[in-house]
Amino acid sequence: MMNEPVILVPLDGSAQALAAVPVAKVLSQIGHMSVRGLHVSDQKLGEVELRDCLAHGTPILDGLPLESRTGVPAAEILRAVHELNSRLVVMCRHSRPQRAELLGRTATDVIREASCPVVLVPPERGTGVWRLQHVLVPHDGTPTTSAALIPAIDLASQAEAELHVAHVAQAKGTPEEPGAFTTPRYIDQPQHDWPSWSNEFAKRIASLCPLNHVRVRVSLARGEPAMEILRLSETQSTDLIVLAWRGRWDVPHAHILKKVLRSASCPVLILRTSETEPETANLELTSVRRPG
Repeated sequence: MMNEPVILVPLDGSAQALAAVPVAKVLSQIGHMSVRGLHVSDQKLGEVELRDCLAHGTPILDGLPLESRTGVPAAEILRAVHELNSRLVVMCRHSRPQRAELLGRTATDVIREASCPVVLVPPERGTGVWRLQHVLVPHDGTPTTSAALIPAIDLASQAEAELHVAHVAQAKGTPEEPGAFTTPRYIDQPQHDWPSWSNEFAKRIASLCPLNHVRVRVSLARGEPAMEILRLSETQSTDLIVLAWRGRWDVPHAHILKKVLRSASCPVLILRTSETEPETANLELTSVRRPG
């Protein structure tokens, strides 16, 4: 089991934290990985006591390996990621019983320091069934973002999910990165050059991220990026938002990521770009390709 790819699910003992478990289980099935639960507190618990403490009377943890550790939660989670060579961390963004547009301190520290991608789950989704049928991928048109999103495209392919790539045009114009794709000139009149632009945009993505066997839809939106991402996720019944992040958390960086994480009603997968940490964008899902 120790050689099998692992998804780590931190559980703090709250009922809210269990919302991450259905998401982790589905991702484990898609990527052929095992799921392991981790509880960090002031006292190490025995197996029976641990399971009773975490399950809250539900069978959701049945068959799931659980580990108890003592120490600072974020530090022990990160230690476990390293020791288990975890491919993914799936956890709730906070464990408050009421809805809150805030990230928990532990979740924030894990995002900033984890050596693997992280999925943050809104606790209000509960422990109901989760399916991966629609993946929303905001794209700023840069080659760096395209390269970071390869795992998301592979995930969509294996799940047979639709991949919705959304380019949000901003007033400040084109990103400064060399090779960035420009927004159509007539953004308010898409009939002028939208067909050719969308085809070229898809080709640009495909040149860095193979799109074999993936159902892809490209759209263009205009406005404040975080608000447009959240609007699209709601109107399109998105199951998973995938965000590429350049690895800087201090103000004024990561403002789009922070806004989406605080308000998204679906899980958010964070992929750190190779621009800062090459190894952190390595979500190595086992490919199960279908015949073309």
